[in-house]
Amino acid sequence: MKKFLLTGLFIALLCPYAAANEMTEDYFDIATNYCIEGNYSQAVNYLDKILAIEPDNKSVSDLKNGLNRIIQGKNTSFILPKSNAVKQAVDCKKSGDKQGEMNALAAGTDYWAYYFLGEYHRQNKNYQQAISYFVKSVNAKPSFTQCYLQIAICYFESKNYYQTITYLHQYLKINPQDDFAYALRARAQVNLGDCDSALSDILTAMALENSIDYRFLEGKILYKMKRYSQALQKLEKLADEIRTAEVYKYIGLSYAELGNENQALLNLDKSLLLFEDDKTVQDRYNEIKSRIKNAT
Repeated sequence: MKKFLLTGLFIALLCPYAAANEMTEDYFDIATNYCIEGNYSQAVNYLDKILAIEPDNKSVSDLKNGLNRIIQGKNTSFILPKSNAVKQAVDCKKSGDKQGEMNALAAGTDYWAYYFLGEYHRQNKNYQQAISYFVKSVNAKPSFTQCYLQIAICYFESKNYYQTITYLHQYLKINPQDDFAYALRARAQVNLGDCDSALSDILTAMALENSIDYRFLEGKILYKMKRYSQALQKLEKLADEIRTAEVYKYIGLSYAELGNENQALLNLDKSLLLFEDDKTVQDRYNEIKSRIKNAT
């Protein structure tokens, strides 16, 4: 599954939701209550109402995808935490008592309390503290292997790619069907220059969940491997679905490497229109444009 964690619903409760307006905030609260009751179909209905107003809200979209997997019976391991500390934290969260929320979690001595403290610190980019709490959580309950994935995410976000891969190896031995973990390991491997392993992992992730994000990552890996024709073939198919600066960037760079400078300029120009501060794109665009001008 995508980055919808075992405890996704309670993470949604404990982490801030940036509502566009009071209506979407109300919808989210209603969806949360339905989740707690176990009425996931009604929760999805209210998440759909939010997405009708905020179609690009990835957090809500991921939560909806996770709930749909539960409804379809694809996530039978989903459970709600039986932790007094977490329950008190949720009550404080609902009443707007942020300090009480954190105090409740800090007073907890069970693996759920440690887990949510780890998630809180990860959200705030306090990665070493986050890792220490995830370690406490898995030490308190060794079968709670979700912590290995969370530790890997902390290391990835802090750019420690070797440790990212170490913990993902450990996690995937126990959870070999998690597409998100394969995709994360692929990203870490790309950053370490191991594109062969990265391509293998992203293909595995795509076999489990054929998402746009994974297909885009496949295209970028092929580009980094200098397999420009294959990269272009993959990326141009995606351009109809995701018209972002980064997609046009890699299409333009692939065309440039293949010697088609007119198509390179066209796509690099599209990339700059969407994000003008990419120095790599700007420099390559200027270089090609100057070369064409001097040749005429």
